[in-house]
Parts: sequence; C-alpha cells; structure tokens
Amino acid sequence: MKALFLMLFILLLTACASRTAEDAYKEGKYLESIELAASYVEDKGETKLDADDLASFQKIVSNVMAHYENQLLTAERTDYASRISSYEALLQMKNRLSNRFYSQQVYFFNNKYEIKQLRQLIAEEYYLYGNSINATDADSYYLKANLYRQGMEQYKYKDIEALYNKTYTKYMQVAAKEYYEQGQQLAKAQLYKEAAEAFSQAVQVYKPLGKYKDSEQLFVVYDKKYRLNEAQNFYQQAEEIKKLATTHFEYRQMAELYNDAATIYQPYGDYKGSAALARQYQQKGILKIYYPPTQYSQLIKNRLNADYIQFVSNQAMADIVIDITSSDKYNEYSEKPIMRAMSENILENTIKVPNAEGVVENKDIYKTYYYNQETTTFVNVFELNTRIDVTGLYTYSDKDYIKKSSNITKYVYSGDVPKKYNNHTVGSYLSKSKLASKAEDEQKNYIRTQLANLQMIFNRL
Repeated sequence: MKALFLMLFILLLTACASRTAEDAYKEGKYLESIELAASYVEDKGETKLDADDLASFQKIVSNVMAHYENQLLTAERTDYASRISSYEALLQMKNRLSNRFYSQQVYFFNNKYEIKQLRQLIAEEYYLYGNSINATDADSYYLKANLYRQGMEQYKYKDIEALYNKTYTKYMQVAAKEYYEQGQQLAKAQLYKEAAEAFSQAVQVYKPLGKYKDSEQLFVVYDKKYRLNEAQNFYQQAEEIKKLATTHFEYRQMAELYNDAATIYQPYGDYKGSAALARQYQQKGILKIYYPPTQYSQLIKNRLNADYIQFVSNQAMADIVIDITSSDKYNEYSEKPIMRAMSENILENTIKVPNAEGVVENKDIYKTYYYNQETTTFVNVFELNTRIDVTGLYTYSDKDYIKKSSNITKYVYSGDVPKKYNNHTVGSYLSKSKLASKAEDEQKNYIRTQLANLQMIFNRL
C-alpha cells in the first residue's frame, strides 16, 4: 500500500514538473507562462540553450506582450481597472525578464518598456480613476483616497500626493460626522451598546485630526449605560437564583452571573461588590470529593477533571465519597482425559495382477490400523470483580464481573498409529499475567464509563 502511494506521489510530481509555458498560455494564464518560460531557460543554463529553446522563449514573451497591449488598445478609456491590470502585468513581466543572462534575447520587450515608465503609467491610471469618482459620503471618499494612495505607491504622479492627503482628510471628517450622527440616532432608540460603538468609531477615525466634537464623552456616557444595564441584568438573575439556592450547581450559576456583572462593568468600577460575590459563590459551588488511595486513584482524578471539583484528603471534608474496590481469582485445571479407540483403512500399495481373462490390472492393497486417541484439555481462568460505591450528596453503586480464560488441548496417539497422525496441541494457553492484563484493560474501560456518567450527574448537584 505504501509503495502504491509513493508511486502516485511521484507521478503527481512528474505531472506538475512537466507543465510547460505553452500549457499555461493556452489556459489563459499568461503571467504563469512567462514564469515557466523564464524558469526553463534558467534551469537549462546559458551554455545549453539551443536555437529552438530561444525561439520558443521569444514567442511566449512576444505573445504575452501582445495580449496585454491588445487589452490596453481595446479597453475603454474609462475602464481604469482593466488598464491598471494590464500595466501591472507588463511591470511584472519587466521585473522578471530584466537583468538576466537572457534579457537581450527578448530585447523587443525590454527595450520597449522601462520600470519607471510602467510605474508612472500605473500611477496615472490610478490618478484618473480617483479623479473620476464624485465622492459624496465616507465610503466614496475612502475609495477615492485609496486609489490615490495606490497610485502614489507606484509613482508620485503630478499632485497625486496632495490629492490623497486632501481626500483622506475629507474622508476622516465625513466618516466622523456619519458615525456621530449614527450614534445619536442609536442613542435615541436606546441601543446604547451600538451607540457607544458608533461614537467610538467617530473618535478613532478622526484621531489624526484631533477630537471630533464631544464624541469621546458620549462614548463614555453610552458605554457606561450599556454596561450598567447588562450588569444589572446579570446581578438580578443571580439574586433570583439566590432566593432558593441550595445546591452547588446553583451556587456556581450565581458565581458565573456575578462574575459576568463584574466583568462587564469593570471599566467603571465594581458593581455592587459583584466581584467578591462571584468569588464567594464560586467557592460555595465547589464539590469536594474523597476517594481512598487505591490503584484507581489516578483514573478518578483524570476522569473527574473539572474546575468545580476539588479532591480532598479527608473523608469528613467531602461532599462525595467514591470507593472503587476489586477482587480477583485465578484457577487452573484440566478436564478429564477422553480416550477414543479408532480404526482406519489406509491404502498401502498398488500391485498389478491378471484378472480372469488374463488382463493385468491394478489392485489396491489396504491395511486396517487400530489405534487410540487420547485428548486432554487444560484450562486457566482469571476472574475480576469490580464494585463502585458513591455516597454523600449522591448515592450510587454498581458492580462488574469480567472473566478471561484460555485453553489448550493435547492429542496423544498410541497403538498402531498411521504415519499421518502425530502428537500435537490445539489452542493457546495464556499466562496468568496476560489474562489479568486483558481483564484489567476491560475493567478500566468500565470504570472510565462509570466515572463519565457520574461527572454528568455531579455537574448538576
């Protein structure tokens, strides 16, 4: 199977490696075809390139160049995105094909385009694209500014930097105004969380220019109102549970709600001592468990691993006591031997004798064997009893019985025994330790299942 996977992997690598520039070009992946063509030339090396290699390379470059030039010729003058894409593709080609040992082989492309020239053409398209947008809101101002920024990254074309700064400043002003007005509307609708977020956005977007009106103060006002409402809600839920709470589970619910109240109101202080109440009821919600030290101690600790469970070393301190006990028994015995008297006619020889007409025929000579077969079966058995007792806040008991055995049967022949029969044994006789190991593995699965079920119950106590 491993050999099959290795073969498939090698075939896949071979298929990938055999992909050519022509394949990519036919699929319309023009820049990939340039990369594959250039890589092929570089891998083969300057001294090993022949005329056919160079002709194929030049053809790919020429065809891809013609493709993007045709895209520019046929694109509408206002189709800035398409024109930018074509110029950027030509720039990528220029970067890939310049300053290489084969650059002169594609002089028709390299002599026609310069990197600075292409970057300037790209910047010009971004410049015109930005100028074409009639910005009226934050989104359109952001789009316009972003176009100037992308053009500026290519080339400082005309006053593109000044236009970017002016447009981005206008974006910040308009965006802050929109967020501020949105916050006012949300506040009127008593959507305090959303209002606070809107005023926060106004603060952040206007930050490079300073402070926008009273947006910082309004953020605090409505953020505090939102958090106060949430804290009151969490606190009241905890107080309602508190009226009838008697179980560790209910104390943990209260602790979680008090903690939620404390956490959400934390930027403005401690809400009605909710942080201390959370700690108090979290402690009351802890379920204390004791188990006598046995070989099952680690299994109990691993399976009952929860933040609300605390293991204690003194039974008097425990809410729950888990006692797992076991006993085992091992026995070996042999069953009463069984003796069988057996007989069997077996072909011993074939001789040639004449029949009544004098014709020679084959005659089989048989021999009857009389022998005894004695079978004795040896058995060993390992029995494992397990008992789980739970007392305290929850009472439960269960027990399990596991039996593992093995056997072997010996066959012994005596008397006139045919050659094909030999003394032998059938079966597999396991040692006591192996039978015990099998039983203990099964026992562990039983205990794990029991403890998992108990944990679900303990969670609700």
